[in-house]
Amino acid sequence: MRKFLAAVVAVLFFSATFAQSLKGKTVFGFKVGINASTFRTAVDYPDFDPSYKAGLALGCFVEIPLSSRFKIQPEFLYSQMGSKGASTEWGNVTFKYNYFAVPLLVKFNVINNFSVFAGPEADVLIRARQHSFNEVKTLTNDIQDFDCGFTVGAELALGKKWTLHGRYIHGIRDCAADDANFSFFNQGFQLNVGYKIFKKAKKAK
Repeated sequence: MRKFLAAVVAVLFFSATFAQSLKGKTVFGFKVGINASTFRTAVDYPDFDPSYKAGLALGCFVEIPLSSRFKIQPEFLYSQMGSKGASTEWGNVTFKYNYFAVPLLVKFNVINNFSVFAGPEADVLIRARQHSFNEVKTLTNDIQDFDCGFTVGAELALGKKWTLHGRYIHGIRDCAADDANFSFFNQGFQLNVGYKIFKKAKKAK
């Protein structure tokens, strides 16, 4: 947890310092959208069949220009992940895992209003719950409190301030507890709308 928080502070410091050193227009913004997430397993488990569940994704971002086409975009998001499924033990069950997610994206402008992006993502667990029948069970201490992966997607500019984003999130760390006899990884799709707040470009001396 301390390493993650230190990384977040480093990203914030890097973003602010780097943005001030550039002559291009740094953009701050907010976004809100939905996740469609599920669990990916290394092997098929006969007692659990995962499927996609919907969740909320919202937060802010900073868009820092490197050139006319390349930009760096760190994001700070509240992201609801997890999975639905059918279990022989619990019946219909929903796992709700809420994360503080920090993607660090490199964005390339293909044409004027269309960009593609990719980059690593680090997530810290806020809360984990299992919903089955009329029972809600807290799992926060039963899974890993840190996840990481990568993100790839595209952005469509809807005018100067509004954007539409779509992405795929692929977790690469086993989320199961160290002593568990199973393993699973987060994965999902995210669709969101962003609103940009422009900062004036730095004038050349």
